[in-house]
Amino acid sequence: MKNRCFFILFTVIAFTGCEKAPPPVPPPHLVSVTNPLVCDVPTYVDYIGHIVAKTNVTVRSQVSGNIVGQYFVEGQEVKRGDLLLVVDPRPYQAALARAEATLDQSKANLKYAKETTYRYGPLVQQDFISQLNYDQYVTNVVVDQAIVDQNKAELESAKINLGYCYIEAPMNCVTGKLQVKTGNYVDSNADTDLVLLNQIQPILVDFYVPETDLLTIQEKQKLGMLKLIVYPDAAHKYPFSGELTLIDNQVNTGTGAVLLEGTLPNEEKVLWPGHYVDVRLILGDQKGALLLPTDAVMVGQKGHYVYVVKSDSSIEVKNVKMGQRFDDTYISIESGIDPEDRVVTEGQLNLYPGMTVKIQEEKAG
Repeated sequence: MKNRCFFILFTVIAFTGCEKAPPPVPPPHLVSVTNPLVCDVPTYVDYIGHIVAKTNVTVRSQVSGNIVGQYFVEGQEVKRGDLLLVVDPRPYQAALARAEATLDQSKANLKYAKETTYRYGPLVQQDFISQLNYDQYVTNVVVDQAIVDQNKAELESAKINLGYCYIEAPMNCVTGKLQVKTGNYVDSNADTDLVLLNQIQPILVDFYVPETDLLTIQEKQKLGMLKLIVYPDAAHKYPFSGELTLIDNQVNTGTGAVLLEGTLPNEEKVLWPGHYVDVRLILGDQKGALLLPTDAVMVGQKGHYVYVVKSDSSIEVKNVKMGQRFDDTYISIESGIDPEDRVVTEGQLNLYPGMTVKIQEEKAG
């Protein structure tokens, strides 16, 4: 009997010792949440454009001769009226001196002809000279006057040609590479390009929009000047503001696009002709838009959605309709959430509807 009681006690102890302890309760899933940011935001459309100079001038010599002077640094800024190049002026100075001398001679001949006509005027009335001779004196005055006028024109042409020897900047601009170096001969009839000048302040941006956007843009422009933002970098870290100044007067029938042009102050002189840029055309404002961090919006088979923490700390999934992005940081939500919703921004991994979570950080919109 004693042995039997010992066996039963040993069996109970053995079975009791083999029972496993219950697993520990896992810690609650930690998430960060935020309320949607309520604010007024611009509505816009994005296009691809390229920068063009406000004015560009290809400098060509209007007189023939050797280039004897270069007075600018290639690629640097010059002001209007600055001397750029000098073509050998000596032949044109000689031509000017010759024209001046010829004019003086013509003026002397004209003076003599006038005095002769004046002296013989009374004599023809007294029949001391024939009327035919007097008419010849009058004709000489007219001819000499025409020669003087012709010589004046030749003198002015010589002055102009001499002035062409000194090539000046027609505007404030940036110079390009000099194509014909000092000492080389240039022929005015060969249309040889010497240097390209680009005005970059202000500067223009050209971009094409589909004809389906044209009506909306025209309607918005009637309400006031449309603003635009140009981004020369892919990360959109360096925006440049300007205004839409041109809508071309026809649609390209081959592409179905119309040319638009904006003007930018380019005060920093960073934008450069030929540079391809992103263009954001601002069409208006959206009042009371709901913005969320881009990391808060997930995408699934049914579209975009967000996780929302309810008042009982459980998870709810809400499908949302996305709007426009802003600086790759925020995105507007057109429908699907309310301003009071606590939207999960961090910790979305392994979340599911009805799951209980713990909020470790909450930011107000």
